[in-house]
Amino acid sequence: GSMAEPIQNSIINLRCHHHTKKVKNMPKPTNEDAVLIVQIFGIGAADAEYQKAVMWFFAEMNEKNYDDYKKKYPMGSEGSQNFMKISSYMELVGTLVNREVLSEDLVFEMWGDMEWEKAKPIIYGMRKDLAMPRFLENYEILARKFPEWAEKNPIKI
Repeated sequence: GSMAEPIQNSIINLRCHHHTKKVKNMPKPTNEDAVLIVQIFGIGAADAEYQKAVMWFFAEMNEKNYDDYKKKYPMGSEGSQNFMKISSYMELVGTLVNREVLSEDLVFEMWGDMEWEKAKPIIYGMRKDLAMPRFLENYEILARKFPEWAEKNPIKI
């Protein structure tokens, strides 16, 4: 049982295996992409616990380094669970984009930089603590692509 299981179990029924397109060429997002991102968004929007975690992340989680974070939110605490809900959700989104079954364009349009800079020191600390260097790597891989995407896709308003 990994910590990401609840979110992953929620999307087992998403039919993303029909996708064969390659994201690297940045094709126009398909209707399948739209259906998938609406389903993923719907999972988060319909989950009161996830919404609470998002509010916590933006309103309360201000720790800039892992040691401070760990003192305030030890493993198993509500804060720690909130952080895992959000980062597992982003890991899921990152995995789908990195495996080329979901449009990077749609994800960045919806979630921007995915709050990676705020999460990064915490995730790096967790990787060390857990001796799991690949922990939440798809979240990081996707978030690192955002600056280049943002350059090619200027603000529309």
